Amino acid sequence: MTRTLSPKPVCRLCRKRTSGCRPGRKTKAVALVGCWAARDNRGVTSVVEHSVEISAPVAEVFSYVEDVDTTKDWMYGLHAIEPVGEQLHGVGATYDGTMRLGVSLTSRIRCTRWEQDRVIEIESVKGIQNTQRWTFTDLGEGRTRVDAWISYTLPGGPAGRVIASAVKPFIGVAIKHTSDRLVRNIEGR
Repeated sequence: MTRTLSPKPVCRLCRKRTSGCRPGRKTKAVALVGCWAARDNRGVTSVVEHSVEISAPVAEVFSYVEDVDTTKDWMYGLHAIEPVGEQLHGVGATYDGTMRLGVSLTSRIRCTRWEQDRVIEIESVKGIQNTQRWTFTDLGEGRTRVDAWISYTLPGGPAGRVIASAVKPFIGVAIKHTSDRLVRNIEGR
């Protein structure tokens, strides 16, 4: 199940009552963007959620997703990912990565939450601001559900609008490609 960008902006940045903004207002859409005032100063923040079910035990799925050596095999647009330091797993593991989604986006990311067979959370510490949370649910009978929650903020101003317009067409393709490859690669092992 994928939820995509809503055409109606809902401000989660400024919480002001501007066009499309209402404090505390809930929306059915998952991808949220800031109002125009917030966009100019702070960039455009979007959130994407996606779930996929895989015919494999949760331990196998978790192990595959957390292995940095396999990430380029299933994550669409990932051009490079390199460890920074000696720690490769768990809280504190840090990586430099480059995504190509219409334009090259670079970030240094660090694992901020890690629970064996349950959750991996990664946040940027430099570059394009982003947070990724991967949760793993044992569905029984050797099946696992993976829920991905990804938040990213592109820069504001004219440069940010150019980057956003280049990246936007790739988001739907990236989600479908990533989930299809993840399922195919794990179930094909």
